[in-house]
Amino acid sequence: MAHIIKLKRKKRIINVKGMIIVVAAIILATVGIKASDSLLNNHRSDQNGSACPSEMVFITSGSGGFCLDKYESSADPDCPYVNPSTQKDTRINISDVGCRPIAKAGAYPWRFISQDQAAAACAKAGKRLPTNSEWLQGALGTPDKASGWTTADCQVSNNWPSQPGVTGSGKDCVSSAGIYDMIGNVWEWAEGVVADGKYNSQELPPSGYVDSTNGAGLPGATNMNVPNTNYNNDYFWIKTSGLRSIARGGYWNNESSAGQYSAYIVVPPSAVETGIGFRCAE
Repeated sequence: MAHIIKLKRKKRIINVKGMIIVVAAIILATVGIKASDSLLNNHRSDQNGSACPSEMVFITSGSGGFCLDKYESSADPDCPYVNPSTQKDTRINISDVGCRPIAKAGAYPWRFISQDQAAAACAKAGKRLPTNSEWLQGALGTPDKASGWTTADCQVSNNWPSQPGVTGSGKDCVSSAGIYDMIGNVWEWAEGVVADGKYNSQELPPSGYVDSTNGAGLPGATNMNVPNTNYNNDYFWIKTSGLRSIARGGYWNNESSAGQYSAYIVVPPSAVETGIGFRCAE
């Protein structure tokens, strides 16, 4: 009988120890989760209920949402060239280990960068170029005046102190999602290419004023002669031969032709122009 009692006591001790181990494991796991959340929150801010890096805005979508830079991309102050003025400057920046694109107010947009190089630059920041659909979603709601532009508006008629201007200069040039400079200042590279006038096997319309959009965020139909006020008189430029890259939004001198529906599909993915920059998505 004494032997049986000892066995029962031993089992109770083992069970208690087991419970202590389980409780300790739960506590440690909870502490670990909270610590990891704390570290995450040190680097990210909650936007519309979802975590994005602090320089980005969360945008809801049918696929669950994505993050988009709040401002046009600029070169980090640690880059060899803070305001690149040639494609060589861009190549040196991208090759530099400590150089990456950033998104902040009051900086000059990173220009003289091809679509391919912009994709590589975004990758260095752990990001990517936005799709056309994402770019359009981020731009929706940006005020798009037809004339009378002031320094508070989007820069589409040399209406800021410099061309291009520093990011965030137009206090009213902000989309419904809270993203700046989606119209004007500089064109912005988007992901994807057009081959012989087709985007993802879908035929795009000829150059003209935007008359409708397709499901991919690009113009679905155009009118060569008559602007459509429902699309803010925005214009679509395209070359239908060869491989062409895609830029969005317009630049500092497109006037009413610039806008959230505008697209520039004219140059190859390797080309650079003084009026084209980019922003990143995640």
